[in-house]
Amino acid sequence: MDQYTTDALKKWKEYCFRPVEIPFARAVKSLGTADELIVAKQSETRPNEWTLCYAGTSNPAIFVYAGVFAEAHPYATGNLVWGKSPIPEGLDEDRIARHASFKCAYSYAIETFHDKEIWTLQEEMDAYMDNVPGFNPRRMMRREWQNGSTYHWRYWFRVPMFLTCETRGGIRPDPPAGLHDWVAAAHKRSKMYRANPVRPEVCGLEGGRVQPISECTPNVLEYGDIVSIVFTLMYVENREDWGPIPMVTNIVRVRRANRDAYPLPSVSALPVPETPNLGLPMGTVIVDGMRGLSCSFF
Repeated sequence: MDQYTTDALKKWKEYCFRPVEIPFARAVKSLGTADELIVAKQSETRPNEWTLCYAGTSNPAIFVYAGVFAEAHPYATGNLVWGKSPIPEGLDEDRIARHASFKCAYSYAIETFHDKEIWTLQEEMDAYMDNVPGFNPRRMMRREWQNGSTYHWRYWFRVPMFLTCETRGGIRPDPPAGLHDWVAAAHKRSKMYRANPVRPEVCGLEGGRVQPISECTPNVLEYGDIVSIVFTLMYVENREDWGPIPMVTNIVRVRRANRDAYPLPSVSALPVPETPNLGLPMGTVIVDGMRGLSCSFF
């Protein structure tokens, strides 16, 4: 890996936008020590879900991590293509969803050809969960996908677009505000699923401020960009397996790519819809619905 990218990753893997955030690598490395930073807590209402929380609390821990951006599905719609709408260029027809289901996700990938740390962290995190008392009592296998046993060139952060409904009767709630029309329509049509209120906000660092990517130049993430990823993490036990689910709240481009090391493809692999104007003051980041957070960088 080139020195520019190496130095940038070293800085941004440890950089926290707010005091409440924890570098993901530091949190994972603390497990099994006398000074653990995080602990897995079982949901009181959904016993098959476990959330990584700040040690000594029941508050979800907010992690930061950095990587080299590789690719993404359309920011606002992921792999959902509603009804008879045409498939966006670059999406695999075999992987799209036409209605709300567990297959729908907002997906972002980081390059791991050189930097494989995320795979090691994933393996260590899984090993910790596998030994948490009360977790996976049926001793099901870890979900094979991205289980850390094999390395790949890219690591995907897949955020569920829809969550299962706790109750299937009664009045259907309106979809969360700010979602794409396709996602809102799928939410209204489904009786089993509801739209996830957490949709990754794609931002860029420009002029010392974090801004919506639509207000940055260029107004899309590009291959080789250094991105900071802000997320919470839960583990879910299913009928046949178990595995992690990251809830990414923000993806921030913090450095432009070194084009000598990461040349752009001759043809853009995937056109991305423009991020809607969030109507926020300059320098604002949205994390879990919180506003008014001004970020300055030096």
